[in-house]
Amino acid sequence: MAAHALFQDFSQNQNEAELFAKIQFELIQRYSVEPCLASEMAWDFIEVLSAIDGNMEIFEKYFLQ
Repeated sequence: MAAHALFQDFSQNQNEAELFAKIQFELIQRYSVEPCLASEMAWDFIEVLSAIDGNMEIFEKYFLQ
């Protein structure tokens, strides 16, 4: 059971890291935001989505394509 919980945490962190990279890339490419600022903005956005129980998969599917 502990292994399952650890894997779930790892999987969630990996998904957040992938989502972070995609958001950061979009901010840099679409809006010409500096990389350091884009990094901060991407993590802040992920934190907001997590705080409001936003569905990150839906966001990724419809807004990051």
